[in-house]
Amino acid sequence: MTVVLPDPSGARLEQAPTRSTDIVRCDRNESAYPPLPAVVSALRRHSADAHHYPSFRPEHLRTTIAEHTGSEADNITIGAGATAVLSAMLQDSAARSRTAGCRTPRIATPAPTFEGFALLADMIGMMLDTTPLLDDGRPDMTALAAAAGPDTAAVIVCSPHNPTGSVVTDDEIRGLLATVDASTPVILDQAYIEYSSTAPDIGTLLAEHPNLIVVRTFSKAHGLAGLRVGYAIGSATSIRGARRHEVPFSITAAAEQAASLALAASDELAGRVTAMRRERDRLAAALDDAGHPALPSEANFLYVPGADGLEFGRRLRSAGVVGREFDGHGHRLTVPDRAGTDLVIAAIRRAR
Repeated sequence: MTVVLPDPSGARLEQAPTRSTDIVRCDRNESAYPPLPAVVSALRRHSADAHHYPSFRPEHLRTTIAEHTGSEADNITIGAGATAVLSAMLQDSAARSRTAGCRTPRIATPAPTFEGFALLADMIGMMLDTTPLLDDGRPDMTALAAAAGPDTAAVIVCSPHNPTGSVVTDDEIRGLLATVDASTPVILDQAYIEYSSTAPDIGTLLAEHPNLIVVRTFSKAHGLAGLRVGYAIGSATSIRGARRHEVPFSITAAAEQAASLALAASDELAGRVTAMRRERDRLAAALDDAGHPALPSEANFLYVPGADGLEFGRRLRSAGVVGREFDGHGHRLTVPDRAGTDLVIAAIRRAR
């Protein structure tokens, strides 16, 4: 999401780009668009009921998600954001790995990737085995499959991938699942799937592979990052352990209703995705014109790889645009709304 903080003097970003108070935030991959009006109305209503507890467990939302995804309620686990869902799954997989005699369970995942994976591994006492990306920014699924060994408690891959925005194909996912031991959870993180035009056939993949778990969130395209709701879909067997780690009362009543309303607003969501793609194209064209082309992206961000991306990202910061630097790898920019994109393009031209 883009947050433009005005200078106290009233100067615009273009006039005083180096002032610390004139910043365009393009580093957090939030939606550039606020919650839908129906969601805002629901939040206002729930604010008067803040003295009441939410559901012990969000069973109504679980049922709604199951219906939306064509799954069964027993195949869904919910948490306070996708990170909480991932934490529950990794706690379960680590515990099962230790029971089987592994002293230090391991996670195999491409790098660079979502930094939360490393943080969760450290919290749970797991080790991270990383594999490089291909030149086009896609995870190297062959290398990832080879990295999964007897101590691997879980394999995680993002699609669209964070930070590059690339996607993996059905065949690549099937190849990974065919290679990894069937008892090892393979977690497909689809935090940005609503932005993608090339989604895999998750229903068939889940039916054919009981160890596949798909993670999604309401924090990105649905614009509910501050409410913290995420979920995972898998076989009843693969989800059962994670559900034991669901924290009671962790989904507020407001968040539960907001997520249900967001799922029902498919037309509004499609409009916002279209708007984001339009701004992503504008931003990609500006980067290309400046001589710093971004990789093709199916998410709400763009990634300029390598030393060029890192250096250009630092110049952008001095011009008032804060992106996300991935040490030794490249620089990522979240796509803003139209006004924010205008500001970022102006900064790109100054930073050329």
